[in-house]
Amino acid sequence: MLFLYIAQNVILPIFLVMSLGYLVSRYFTLDLGSLSKLNFYIFIPVFMFYSLLIFKPGNEEILQAILFNALLAGLSFAVMVGITRQLNFQPGTAAMSTLSVMIFNSANFGIPAVELAFQGENQGTAVAIQIITITAMNILTYTLGTFIVGGWSQWRTGLVTIVKLPILYALAGALLLRGAGMDLPDFVMTPLKWTSDAMMPVALLTLGAQLAQSGLKVRHSAELWVTVAARLLLMPFLALILLKVLGFHGLLAKVLFVSSAFPTAVTTVIFAIEYDKEPTFAADVVFITTVLSGLTVTTAIGLSTVLF
Repeated sequence: MLFLYIAQNVILPIFLVMSLGYLVSRYFTLDLGSLSKLNFYIFIPVFMFYSLLIFKPGNEEILQAILFNALLAGLSFAVMVGITRQLNFQPGTAAMSTLSVMIFNSANFGIPAVELAFQGENQGTAVAIQIITITAMNILTYTLGTFIVGGWSQWRTGLVTIVKLPILYALAGALLLRGAGMDLPDFVMTPLKWTSDAMMPVALLTLGAQLAQSGLKVRHSAELWVTVAARLLLMPFLALILLKVLGFHGLLAKVLFVSSAFPTAVTTVIFAIEYDKEPTFAADVVFITTVLSGLTVTTAIGLSTVLF
């Protein structure tokens, strides 16, 4: 009963909105570049800024979320290097497989999932924890992700990209205002709220459109299914072990555990295209993990209520 309740009330709404984006993109030509820029430069940063001002996670929760995501990324990197070498993946496929397992969709998919999964008095804190995860994922993507796909000689490119990330300035701005005890006037907070409220539907519509345009081609099928299994099954298992070792519990542990079951981020496809490293393989991983995440995220949400 719990599984069906979560599937109906958390996962189904997400996939219904994604389906609208998917269908519209199949019949009309959408400019995904513009949609992605709206999400990246406006909706997600404003959502983060506004949410951190309203919900105010504790400093300890912020540090714990950062620590967990950094350790999980390092652990997943080490595990995937071992798996890809043991199974003799080609270099390009190995790089994209490793990145696809490490980097999950913490924003476009993650925020709606967390908002719906943790409703009630805990929703604000849960969303704030996920916001810290978004920041950590973006930093990891443009540092370790750049090294994995582009090579260690690309470290300057990664650092320059990080400096340009708007979410970092949204996070810093919100924390500075909180630390100074300052409240923004209503004529500023009102448009921030409007923009913040639009983030979830726009993000899901964009994700659906991206899936429609990437399609499914299924090349390197053995490597593909190993990567999918590692992203959706192995990573939540490693996350559970890590959370127990760190001694995290309560809402923090629940949100971090659930986020570990999210599908691969669309950013991996952008990296694959940029560095010419198996873009079709990367797009297939994103597509399949997103579709199958309906099962894994539902299961993770249910397990989180028992495990933590």
